[in-house]
Amino acid sequence: MELRRYFILKKPQPDQFTALESCIGKMWTQRYSLDGSCLLIKTNQEIIDKLFKGDVSLFGEEYTLKEIKPIMQTAEWNDPDELI
Repeated sequence: MELRRYFILKKPQPDQFTALESCIGKMWTQRYSLDGSCLLIKTNQEIIDKLFKGDVSLFGEEYTLKEIKPIMQTAEWNDPDELI
């Protein structure tokens, strides 16, 4: 199993679209914050090495799985009225 890497990218700019193409899944299936200002990118080292020669500077801030899970549970990413 490949180790996934998680990044939160603030509102993507045109020069960051290549980074988005490296996401696992399709761009339209990636997770945006409720206001659309941030995008969660899930990728792996193999893709980063292949497309970017290891450079992750376009991806924004990196998080571990342990760090990203609680972030994804915040009001910025989840509508509290839709939680059971």
